[in-house]
Amino acid sequence: MTRRFAEFEREVKRARDLVGIGQSLSSITNGLIGGEDHFRSALVHAVAALDSYVHGVVLDRAVDILMGRLQVAASSKIGLSFSAIGQIMSAGPPGSAAIELAARTYVAERLGLETYQRPDDIAAALAMVGIQKIWSTSFPGDAHAQKTALGVVVSRRNRIVHQCDLDPLSGGTATPIASNDALDAITTIEHIVTKLDQSC
Repeated sequence: MTRRFAEFEREVKRARDLVGIGQSLSSITNGLIGGEDHFRSALVHAVAALDSYVHGVVLDRAVDILMGRLQVAASSKIGLSFSAIGQIMSAGPPGSAAIELAARTYVAERLGLETYQRPDDIAAALAMVGIQKIWSTSFPGDAHAQKTALGVVVSRRNRIVHQCDLDPLSGGTATPIASNDALDAITTIEHIVTKLDQSC
């Protein structure tokens, strides 16, 4: 288990709590105030937890590679400039905490430009730090179904975040969402990250 998995589990719990708040709000107001926006927030938060998890794993492994603690056969590039590499190398004596802090700072800044939510983006990010074929390794014989399930959740997340979850076919009304929709999305993401983590 990576150290990032515990952080992920904490964030998934927060997503589930948002669903519970939406359910309670609807219950105590006899449905006059619905919990739909809480359900949408929960789904978005679950995807953010996935994204944060992948960023964290990539950051930790990239720093371990730069510090010489992890030897991997990775042909991809993380994209640090020569200036950033120079700053890292000159931050202190080899292997020092100052160099590790500089490495963590520059790699985190670089990774901040990326989003790791779609299956292919996750696979490419993990391959950069030596974790190859993450989907087929984590889900032998079932990778396509898991990637499709994640793609559906991420597409809904994007519609919520970028289009206010408006249904383009119904003249500007929000696409319906129930607590079970959000809980299913959270469960999908939790299942996927749990399996991915075993290969990280």
